[in-house]
Amino acid sequence: MQTALFNDVEHLEPREAELFQQLQVHKYFLNKDIPEELTIEEAFDSWSKLVYGPISSAIFEEALDLEFPDEAEDDLFFKVTRHWHFMKDGGRIEVTPQEAALDYGARFASNEESRISYGLKKHFLFS
Repeated sequence: MQTALFNDVEHLEPREAELFQQLQVHKYFLNKDIPEELTIEEAFDSWSKLVYGPISSAIFEEALDLEFPDEAEDDLFFKVTRHWHFMKDGGRIEVTPQEAALDYGARFASNEESRISYGLKKHFLFS
């Protein structure tokens, strides 16, 4: 499969491979409810609006980028995105990107004070 976004899917770097996998899953779920199959480019546009934008905004609004200064921005994005999907798969119907970012901070922040702070904020906003 070759597209303008991924010209050589067999030789993708790890981050590109994870992005491609996320796009494929997103495309699969979008295509379930429509008669014509979307292209990977159309799925990318949707993914950008529904996944990348909201998760990236939540990361910066909750200052996770400052809490995890040794993480590359894209690595942190993928970790929070995987955590978001993990939370949704845990039987929850709705999990917001902000809730996922706060939960990620509450579980994985480097110091106890930050973990407590993220956990309290999540509790008061989403309970």
